[in-house]
Amino acid sequence: MAETFTALTEDELLGLVRDEIKGSIGYSDGDLSHERQKMLRYYHAELPERQSNGNSSYVSQDVYDGVEGSKALLLETFSAGTDVVQFAPNGPEDVEMAKVCTTYTNYIIHRQNDGFSIYRDIIHDGLMARNGIAKVYWENKQDQIEEKYEDLNEDQFASMLAQDGIELLDVTEQQGRYSGIVLRSTDNSQVQIEVIPPEEFVINPMSRNVDEGFVAHRRAMTKADLIKMGFDVDTVIGLPGDEDPLGENYTERYYRHEQTGPQKLTPDEHHRQEQMKEIVVYESYVEADMEGDGVARLYKVISAGNTLLEYEQVDRQPFIVFTPIPVPHAFHGESFGLKLVPTQNARTALMRSILDHASVTTNPRYLVQKGALTNPRELLDNRLGGIVNVTRVDGVTPLLQNQLNPFVFQSLMQLEEDAENTSGVSKLSQGLNKDAVSKQNSAAMVENLVNLSQQRSKIIARNFANNFLKPLFLEVYRLAIENEDYQKIVQVAGTYVEISPMDWAQRKDVEVSFKLGYGETEREASKFQQLHALLSQDPGIQPFYQAQNRYAMVRQAMLNAGIKDVDTYLTPPDQVPPPQPDPAQEMQMQITMKQIELEERKVALQEQEAQMKAEIEMAKLELAKATAEVDIASQYSSEERRDFDSEVRADIAYKELEITRQTPDENRTAIVSPNS
Repeated sequence: MAETFTALTEDELLGLVRDEIKGSIGYSDGDLSHERQKMLRYYHAELPERQSNGNSSYVSQDVYDGVEGSKALLLETFSAGTDVVQFAPNGPEDVEMAKVCTTYTNYIIHRQNDGFSIYRDIIHDGLMARNGIAKVYWENKQDQIEEKYEDLNEDQFASMLAQDGIELLDVTEQQGRYSGIVLRSTDNSQVQIEVIPPEEFVINPMSRNVDEGFVAHRRAMTKADLIKMGFDVDTVIGLPGDEDPLGENYTERYYRHEQTGPQKLTPDEHHRQEQMKEIVVYESYVEADMEGDGVARLYKVISAGNTLLEYEQVDRQPFIVFTPIPVPHAFHGESFGLKLVPTQNARTALMRSILDHASVTTNPRYLVQKGALTNPRELLDNRLGGIVNVTRVDGVTPLLQNQLNPFVFQSLMQLEEDAENTSGVSKLSQGLNKDAVSKQNSAAMVENLVNLSQQRSKIIARNFANNFLKPLFLEVYRLAIENEDYQKIVQVAGTYVEISPMDWAQRKDVEVSFKLGYGETEREASKFQQLHALLSQDPGIQPFYQAQNRYAMVRQAMLNAGIKDVDTYLTPPDQVPPPQPDPAQEMQMQITMKQIELEERKVALQEQEAQMKAEIEMAKLELAKATAEVDIASQYSSEERRDFDSEVRADIAYKELEITRQTPDENRTAIVSPNS
């Protein structure tokens, strides 16, 4: 027989949530809260306190220096302007779409939200309070503005009402002209990333990670805020206002403000309006069987006191956590700042002893024999060059002061080294070690020393990249494709692309690349530049290294150098117009063609001239032959001989004239007649 299960009622669900809250806040509001308050006082150099009013009040800044030094390294790594997080393409055909998805996700994090401030606060909370918690969710937001319109004709009035988000509030019509008021609603819904203060996050202390067990976000809200969120007005007004909404956590909140001081500040609720009174609201995430089918599902439960305001089934909780020093199988890691507290205490004590010794040496205590001083005030008034009247010379002598222990300074140097080893932030990595850069040390040697000094910082950076940035980008991307219901225009690779997040596919792979060492970004850029030069100069590889390959190589080198708007300086090969002929080269080519043509004509004329000369010579030979024949033939008369000779000479002259006419001036040669 199958076992039957009982569904959980709403009252039982509220009771389950209250039990989980009661079991979780004991550790959060007890040991953890006291530790966080203590860390804030060390961070602000309020601890350790001085022993008495007469002692030095010097406080070493080891906690502050360690936290801020590590924070600076991480922020420079992940907020230096380069795209350190990218979606990995699912295949060759998905390369461009992966770039578009990466660009739009970066747009949501860094432009719709303040990505730099989010990273800064998460890192700070992680270093100071063990965990930095971000809440990522989709916020439905409608902004409404009343607008006046005047003197519109019928077409303009109809066109205005046809626009999306327009609600007519008031209209007046006179002679076909319309005036009045409309309510314009604008949908500004977006992915919201909120950094939660440590005291507002509640988790089961036995949980191994944020995805396991009970978690909740508690905050003090006014009743007006709850009404604005859409909860029933009568129910909200009936909620009892808390005199002290967050109890001791108010002390922790005000410790963050140095000007406020550590004193406990409780808001005065007596003189506030009812809707402005604050109450503690819990947004809890708990597994329960509300269907009675034996399957535990995750529910989001909003409650205030003993009142259940709302609950709904969800598929995941919205929290992403950064733990700089994680502890296996535990949610709460080690406290980075707490590791530096012993060093700050020891260095403070040693420095105070040095300062107190110097003060006592400058202003020693005196042994005064009774009656030796005529006016004791003269000795108490320790003026430079002041006069002390005594009755006897040996009546006033300074008390013996022990010498300062010479090991104090060695101990200070050892403590400074211990602080660097504990925090992982050394003077070398901060550029403060003057002995590192010298004529004897090469740049490569300094670079290697810096990289070695940053090993612990790199581990923290990898925790931030793998355990915070990757889930953050995946969650932002997933919320975008689930909730974006309209197309947008974004700039990708220098061009504007129309995107539709609701049509995108799910992605589960994110790549994070970061450069933390000394000059690592420059080395990455130089690596691509050297590879480009090598491929360009090798004749055997040049056929395989075409324009699109060269463009991709140079573009990646510029990106690694920190230049984001690469396409402002480089044009993709497919957008380059075909090369236009050079006017000077084209003119030179035309001149060359003309010269070739003239040379060809010159050769042709020379050949024609040679042919004509040959014909003239033949004519001369014929003339000589004919003359000889005439001389021999006695039967011819002298008149006939002159006529024949004139005819032959006329024929030769005609051919000479023809040659002269067809030959250019520079190519003409003298043609000698037979009588010359």
